[in-house]
Amino acid sequence: MARNRVISLEEAVDRYAESSAISAVRLYRYWISQGNSREEAIRKAVKQAIGMMTSSGADPERMIFLLRELASAAEALANAAEEILKEMREERNREIVEKGESYG
Repeated sequence: MARNRVISLEEAVDRYAESSAISAVRLYRYWISQGNSREEAIRKAVKQAIGMMTSSGADPERMIFLLRELASAAEALANAAEEILKEMREERNREIVEKGESYG
């Protein structure tokens, strides 16, 4: 049976700060969907996320680091997804060709 690990206060605050950074992205999309300009959506989303972080005791300055880290990770993940999907399509195409040749 797996034990639940008790996390430190610092780790809990960091996790909440990370979720605030991700919430900023979600809030941005929400404000865009409500008809706000890109600039206004960003402004509203960041203000709300900073409020979340401040209420948790996290340093709102940390959100800048976390958003940049999130952007870097998202770019790397998107690049990896493109490569993996390309490989999967190529493999599927090879299988189709091989099956076609075996019936011929």
